[in-house]
Order: sequence, then C-alpha cells, then structure tokens
Amino acid sequence: MNSPVTTPADPRVTELAPPDHTYLHMDTDSAPMHWSMILELDTTDGLLGLDEVRARVRDRGRLFDIFRMGVRNGRWRKPEVVLADGSWDPGEHVSEFAVSGRADLQRRVSALLESPLPRPRPFWDITLFTPTPGAEAVGQWVLLRVHHSISDGIAGAAFAALLADGEPADLAEFERFATSPRFRISGIEPEKLKEAKAAFNDQHAAGGGKKRAWPSLTKSGRREHALWRTSTRTLRKAAKANGASVHEFVLGAIGRTLSIDPPASPQADVLRVTLPVTLDEEFRHTGNAVSVALLNLPGNETDLGRQIDRARGELKTIAEQRPELYLAAADDLPRAPLWGLQRAIVNASMAHMHPDIHIGINPGFSRVRSVLGTPISTLTPLSPLAGYSFSVTVLILGTTTTFGVVTDAEALPGYAERFVARFGEVLSEALPSS
Repeated sequence: MNSPVTTPADPRVTELAPPDHTYLHMDTDSAPMHWSMILELDTTDGLLGLDEVRARVRDRGRLFDIFRMGVRNGRWRKPEVVLADGSWDPGEHVSEFAVSGRADLQRRVSALLESPLPRPRPFWDITLFTPTPGAEAVGQWVLLRVHHSISDGIAGAAFAALLADGEPADLAEFERFATSPRFRISGIEPEKLKEAKAAFNDQHAAGGGKKRAWPSLTKSGRREHALWRTSTRTLRKAAKANGASVHEFVLGAIGRTLSIDPPASPQADVLRVTLPVTLDEEFRHTGNAVSVALLNLPGNETDLGRQIDRARGELKTIAEQRPELYLAAADDLPRAPLWGLQRAIVNASMAHMHPDIHIGINPGFSRVRSVLGTPISTLTPLSPLAGYSFSVTVLILGTTTTFGVVTDAEALPGYAERFVARFGEVLSEALPSS
C-alpha cells in the first residue's frame, strides 16, 4: 500500500511549536531527548527477517508528513525542520542486531537509549533484535526511537503505522496523531495561571531544598533499563484491595518500593517527582501536548496505605490547581530574542526544579496487535532522562500493563533491575489474600 507524498506538506503539522522546542533545548549528547517503545514479538511461528521489516517500513514511510520530519541544528543554533524528499528511503531507518542472550539484548538496547538520533534525517529509527542460533529463548524484539520534539508518547501512536498489520481502514486510527494540527496552547486565564504558579511553587518548596539525597543525573550519558509487566486485571485488583485508583496505587507502590530498597544511604525523606500531564483533553494532536506537574512522595515510608494517601492528596492538588499550566510552553508567553538564550533559560529552569525521579502513567490507544503476521506480546515505553536519574513509564494497554524503567548507570548502577524485582514483590503483597 505504498503511499508516496503527492501534496505539499501541511505546515500545521511540520512547523514545530513551543512545546516541541523544549525538547530541543534540553537535548545534549549525554542526555538525548528521544523516547522509545520496545516490542516483544511472539516467535512461536518463526522470526521476522530484516528485509521484510524494511519492506514494510518502506511501504509505509510516506503515509504521513510527520515520518519525513528531521531537524537541523536545534541545540545552540535555531532549529530548521528538514523534510525528506523523493529520494529518501525509509527502509534505511531499519537496522538489525544479532543478540546472543538476555544480557546482550539489555546492553544493546541501553546503548541505543544513550545514543542521539542523527540529524537532519527524519528523527526516528527502528532496530530489530534477532537471537543467534541457540539463543532463541531471548525472543525477538523491535525498538522504535522517536525524538521528543517530533512527538510526545501519546501522539507517538502514529509511528505504529510504520509496522502494524492492517488494511487502510485499520490504519486510519493513527491519523489523528499524524494529521491533526501540531499542539499549541495560549490564552491561559491570568487567575488560573496565578493559581498554577502558586501551586507549583508550593509543591517545589515541599519537596525540599537544593541539596538532594537522591542521586542526581550525571553527565556520563550511560543508561541502564529494565522491563516489567503485569496483567491490568491484577493491577486493578491490587488497587481496589487498597481502596485506591490505579494511578494512586501505582504512585504509592513506587513510593513504597523506593522506600524499602533505596539506592543510596542516607535515603531521601522526600522524593520530588515530575508527572507528565496532557493538555489535550481530546487526545487529538501531533507534536507535544504534555506539560509536567510536580508531586512529592515520601522517600522513607514503607507503609503502602500512607504512601497511597500521600499520592491521593498530591493528585487532588494537581486536578484542582493545575500546576502544569505554569510550565506550559504557551504561544503567547514572552521569549528571549535569541535561540541560544532561550535554551539557557529552559535549562536553568530545569536545574532549579531539580526533580529526583519521573513517573509517567499512560493509556494505550492502538488496537493493532501484530507486525507482518507476528503477534506482539508486549509494548513497553522507555523515556529519556530529562533532568532526573530515574524514570518509570507505565503503559496501560488492554489486558497488559507494562513498566519501562530507565536509569543513569553511573548515578544508580544496577538499580533498574533491582527496582522492578522489588516492585513485583510490593504488588504481590498488595493483592488480597483470597
């Protein structure tokens, strides 16, 4: 179903907006701002080949303008969007690694989390991880990387169209994240903005001072990651057993896990957390519709009930006072005249915020469950480290909920795997006894 681009690009999609610029400002060689999605394939009926994956991507690569978008410059020099022309081969964005076991897979995926996407070619790529003979137990995996300036994780569902099985009618579900206008926000009421600023400042102050017990993000650029999954039914069952919503339970369970098994001593009394909040209530946009709110979790509270109570109060503050509006990159905000100065201001703001960890809890939208006839067993999101050394991103998709953990390998060596092992224990203990 090759669909070459025959019409001029829609500038409402291809011109970056202020929320997109934020991720170019924060992007560095040691902290690249791409998010990833890793797919585990069910290889019962065999392995996919590199040529057939490339053929699929080549066939789909011109469906949407967003797939052709790359960026020249964008760090200390003003960015220029570069749209791939007719000579571009989307198949060249697909590569393959042979992996000899689980440790080899972990190492190779972490290396890609560390590595910036090349510029100015289209700002995404796909890597196929295929087991070597004798290592079939590791399975076959696919890693999609997309620069955050092109799309947030919600709108990133559009990139599933590069691989997913389906007829044109099936793929239409992706269009709202590929052809809708790039998200912009303006006209925030002054009173709402005032309330949001006060709430943000209160949350920041409650999170403690500049000296943090939690290990800070380093400039090493090294990453480790861990993947974990459970059934959505189990997660909901545990939440219900503890009188909590799923969001409250996940936050409380993460807080308990970090308190039971902290990465450093002395452990933090308070954990300052960034929580992404979408500003697009209709879930229909390209680009970035996400801002962040701050919340604080106890860093040394092992009682799950008290962790959940704290999470509930923090979420209530966010729902009522909307602190995320204070950080929203609105069109009508005053801006420094020079791009480099804008970058310096954004990074100074992040340094002042100084979050310890990041927790994202996201709904899944795609109904597609296979690639080239091969079922997808799991999809797990992996977020960049934007000023923090530890990130947990949760994807609630149908009957399965996945957790992608990314850590700064120098600040928190070995902690990603340690965390998911302990989190599994916390979830099991939270389930009703009968």
